[in-house]
Amino acid sequence: TIFYSEIVLMNNQFSGRIENPQVIEELIADKNSNKLFVFGANWCPDAMNLLQKLNDTSVKKVLDNEFITYFIDVEKYSINMEIYKSFGLDAIEGIPRVFLVSKSGRVLNLETNDYWRDSRNIPDTEFVKYLQSFSSEL
Repeated sequence: TIFYSEIVLMNNQFSGRIENPQVIEELIADKNSNKLFVFGANWCPDAMNLLQKLNDTSVKKVLDNEFITYFIDVEKYSINMEIYKSFGLDAIEGIPRVFLVSKSGRVLNLETNDYWRDSRNIPDTEFVKYLQSFSSEL
């Protein structure tokens, strides 16, 4: 059972909170929605740039219609690193990282989860195109 008070939906920011890996796994397995998990930290310029992109009106419209978005803070790679295992990866540095998870619980972009690590140099419009490139798998 997911306890919604524990969900990591945090006003489009990295909160510094330690997440419960079991809750994350339950969210991944939830068949009711597509999910977008964003790993980052407030000190990272690319993570902060990605947050800005996600708050853009055109991006937000697509996100709100297709995904529930969760923000997971890794601070200085000192918290929540074990959650990467929920996506089938060992703890990895380099943020932001984005994981698209379909209603079926499948991670759609495992090979490109690090694409947004250079967010500052990627046009805002590219995020919607990136999401749309997975639409046939949702």
